[in-house]
This record gives sequence, structure tokens and C-alpha cells, in this order.
Amino acid sequence: MRQRFFHDEDLGRIVADFTPEPGHSGAPNYTHGGASMAVLDDAMAWAIIALKERFGITRNCEVDFIRPVTIGAPHGVQAWVESFEERALVARAEMRDRDGKLCVAAKATYIVLTMEEAMDAIGAGAATASSFTEPAT
Repeated sequence: MRQRFFHDEDLGRIVADFTPEPGHSGAPNYTHGGASMAVLDDAMAWAIIALKERFGITRNCEVDFIRPVTIGAPHGVQAWVESFEERALVARAEMRDRDGKLCVAAKATYIVLTMEEAMDAIGAGAATASSFTEPAT
């Protein structure tokens, strides 16, 4: 999705502004649910990196589509880590319209990668981020 995310240290969350474009549409004026979900999944993944200094991959994700995400309208995105135990993290994310009304909410479990898994997924760049992985088991 190439969405830009920012670490809001005061909130302890990852934040972004997302304005869906016509290419994100499912219906002519509404964003496809998969596009909204992809933005929230990316936000949660970045929350894991920025807030817990780990790399993770999505194991499962639950998404509630509450209101339509309108094409061309700005939406705020926030994501945070709810819990971190061993090699599993639970993260949450929300997308709200310009009036602050909740449009989409997601909760996902991520598996924390070992260095070997990170190298497999990310490539050689993972070697410079060894503190972001778990020891191999």
C-alpha cells in the first residue's frame, strides 16, 4: 500500500492519514474492504517494529467494518500493541473518518520472527536489525 506511518511517542501509537484513491474502490465511492484491511495490517506491523522493536508476520486477523471508508476523504489510522508474550504479539488498529467516527477496527496476532526467518522474509537487511528478532529455537 506504500502508506506512510509515524510514531506518535505521546500516544505510544503508530499514526497515519489515509485518503483512499479511486484505485482503492470496491464500490465507486467506497474503499474496498481489503484495501482498508491492508492499511490496518501495515499499521499494526509498523507498531510492532516501532513500539516493540520486533519483526512479525500476521498469523490471523479479525476486522470489523463499521462504516464505509469514503474515496477521497481523509481518514485517521492508529495502531498499537496490546500484548507481547514469547513469540506472539497482539496488535490493534482503527481507521476513523474526519469526524472521528470509527469506520474499521482490526485485531491481529503476529508471530515474532527469528533472525533466520527475518532473513528469509526481508533479506540481507535483516542482519543489521538483529535486535528486532527473537533467538532461534
